Amino acid sequence: MTRYARVRRSFGVLLALGVGAGGAGYAQGGGAPPPPITLSAAEQARLGVQTQVLTAAPAPQGHASTARVLDPGPLIQLDADLAAASASLAASRAEASRTRQLYAQDRTASARALEMAEAQAQADLQRVSGAQRRLLLEWGEGVAHLPERRRVALLNDLAHVRSELVRIELPPEAPVPPAGAVVRLRSAAATMQAKVLGMLPVADPRLQTRGVLAELSGSQAQLAVGQMLSAQLPAPASAAGVILPRGALLREGSQVWAYVQTGPATFVRREVTGFQPLTAGWFVSGGFVPGERVVAAGAAALLGVEAPGGGGD
Repeated sequence: MTRYARVRRSFGVLLALGVGAGGAGYAQGGGAPPPPITLSAAEQARLGVQTQVLTAAPAPQGHASTARVLDPGPLIQLDADLAAASASLAASRAEASRTRQLYAQDRTASARALEMAEAQAQADLQRVSGAQRRLLLEWGEGVAHLPERRRVALLNDLAHVRSELVRIELPPEAPVPPAGAVVRLRSAAATMQAKVLGMLPVADPRLQTRGVLAELSGSQAQLAVGQMLSAQLPAPASAAGVILPRGALLREGSQVWAYVQTGPATFVRREVTGFQPLTAGWFVSGGFVPGERVVAAGAAALLGVEAPGGGGD
């Protein structure tokens, strides 16, 4: 049996990585770097190894994602519940205060009446606290911690269709945008801008991504509830780098790698970190430099030569 006997098996245990996969980067292993492997030109041709020269690329201006227009009805109803509970609390506290004064001055109010008034105030306080907790758990700090006047204005605009709420999926590799940051949204007919309110506490059940809550206001707020949009989240300034072709990327264990050709017959496996998925591949600003050759086809075959036992099992 030659050292290529198990190359075929390696294709079954490796995942070719698409544009949508991602993470902020995989932690580098604590062991020694992978050793170089040597293959003659004939061996490279037999394994279908093809290389591509990396060229310099500017850093992307933002992180591409998707967005969805949310139904504001649950938020409006929850705020109404909170307002009603707050009004009841104010009334019951006033009643308890009056009853306490009457009881302390001349006993014209009974101890039982005082107990009932205080119990009602306590019950109303629990209703207010429950509504506030629901607001935080369902809509996040971006809404729950808004100043009261700002929240009233937001809800009034939502009720009169002067604003809309949009959930933007946050890619795993993207930083959390601060409140007030501008996100570009695009539909089939127009390009819009929305302002970030904060993070939503609940992950998307299908994508398993965190959500950014943003407000779309003005004449642009005419979208149907549930409408899907493309989004571009802001990204911090980054140095120029290179784009690794998708065919160069492979997963081994919990890390992502690419093979670099260091000589006519020599290849070294190098970890890919700090990446940003794009349509053409993965942008990286470190670890790879323009002018280097990466294996754009046959990377899994090289891993089969380096680790004949199928290290990805």
